[in-house]
Parts: sequence; structure tokens; C-alpha cells
Amino acid sequence: GQFSPRDTATAQAAGATLWVDYGRPSVRGRVIFGGVVPWGEVWRTGANAATQFKTDKALAFGSTVVPAGMYTLWTLPTPTGWTLIINSETGQWGTEHKPEKDLYRIPMTVETNDQPVEKFLIHIAPSGGGGQIHFVWDRVVLAVDFTVQQ
Repeated sequence: GQFSPRDTATAQAAGATLWVDYGRPSVRGRVIFGGVVPWGEVWRTGANAATQFKTDKALAFGSTVVPAGMYTLWTLPTPTGWTLIINSETGQWGTEHKPEKDLYRIPMTVETNDQPVEKFLIHIAPSGGGGQIHFVWDRVVLAVDFTVQQ
């Protein structure tokens, strides 16, 4: 089978349709954060082709408002915190990040999972007027809150 199969996460949240297309790498006994995913370097947030994100309504991540549209999602991991990067280019391979196309940088919350998760997972959890996007792999759970702009 394929080491990092493609998957999609979709959700309806407060009248918005959200969609994420991403590759699902596995731990396979490796050191992930600080190893496979080096600290201080932009990560493709999945495997293979860049992770794509689409929303049909504007979303507010704190004070950052992201208009409806299609984007790629990248992350910048550090030992002291993570940043979600929303980029305007789509359709590229995951090693082809162009920082000049970065539109927004959003701080992420970081928690530790008691049980390791073998395959990288992106999940959208609607709640109230928006929700959270979760990124889960190994023992790390990242999240960003969003509200739908009407």
C-alpha cells in the first residue's frame, strides 16, 4: 500500500463548507517532531502534495480574517510553539513552499496526547459560530479556533 495515502476532511460549520485535502504519513517507529519534521522549518503539514484548504465563507482566526477561497496550509513547528501558515498558491508539491505567497500566520494551541496516533489526521470540529481545526500526529494535538464571518 501507499505510505501516505490522501484523505479529505470536510465539515459544515455555521453555514460554511470547509474542505481539506492532505497526505496521511505514518509514524512507523520514527522520531517525528524534531526528526522527520525538523524544528524551525516550514512543514507541508502532511505528506506528498501540499495540503489544500477551501472555505466558501470568510473565516476569522482570532483577529485574522481569511476570505473565502482555496489555499494551502503549512506549519512552522518550534519546541516552544507552532504557527499555521495560509498560503495563496495551490496545486504544488509539498516541498515547494514559496514564502512570498504566504498570506497569514496564525498561532496554534499545542497539547500532548496520552496515546500516540500512528497516521497523521486533520479533523474539523464545528461548534457554535465556527469551530476548531485539529492536526493530530504521534503525541501532538494542534488546534486553531475559527468563527464564520456572515
